[in-house]
Amino acid sequence: MEMPSQPESATPPARRRKVLLHPLLVTVPIGCWMASAVFDVASRSADRPAEFTTASTWLVVIGLLAAVIAGLAGFVESLPIPVGTVAHRRFVVHLMFAGAVLVLYMLDYLMRLGAPPDRPVPAGLVVFSLVNAAVLVVTMGTGAAIRAASR
Repeated sequence: MEMPSQPESATPPARRRKVLLHPLLVTVPIGCWMASAVFDVASRSADRPAEFTTASTWLVVIGLLAAVIAGLAGFVESLPIPVGTVAHRRFVVHLMFAGAVLVLYMLDYLMRLGAPPDRPVPAGLVVFSLVNAAVLVVTMGTGAAIRAASR
């Protein structure tokens, strides 16, 4: 049985937007790293700081692994952005911030290796963790600017 054809005056079907993986995947490292900063602060006043210190270290590691996966997805999804456009310039800025965040959290992890795991997170490392979280928030803003320029 043959389907009747649509009249020429019919509106075309709505275009489906492509689902991007990068914005979905970055929620894992962002959540891990923000929770890590909260646990760092909590370890300073907890009766049993080792639990917060250990959890915070694991969150940094999980965030690093997830960030690599999210970054690869973001890079692949950025390939169609034409060079020389506002969106491409914003992508380059976002890429620089994202790379900086990755390096900062790698340093964060390395510094944690030298800290005793059964004590509160050292004050200097707590400050470093909070600075990292602030840079992460800026990086998130630069990522959102790419989407705004791509529309």
